[in-house]
Amino acid sequence: MSIAGRVGDAVAGRPLALVGLALGLGGAAHFATWTEGAGPGRRFADAVGQGNLTGAAPELMAYATAHPAYVAAVVVGAALVLRGE
Repeated sequence: MSIAGRVGDAVAGRPLALVGLALGLGGAAHFATWTEGAGPGRRFADAVGQGNLTGAAPELMAYATAHPAYVAAVVVGAALVLRGE
């Protein structure tokens, strides 16, 4: 069997895992972009960079409050990837 055939079989056998991967990566990419911006994202990145996890916690909660759909996308994505067959 060719490599393309093996990849095709793997994709066909786990479509929900691929959807979960896309959701999780989308949410993670949004979070990474958020940390590059100004405001709470920048304060979060600066606090983590300094090792101040206590200072980073309120900013992380601000992200979860302002962007609940992205948090849900990561959670649902992880559940779809990690679920049993």
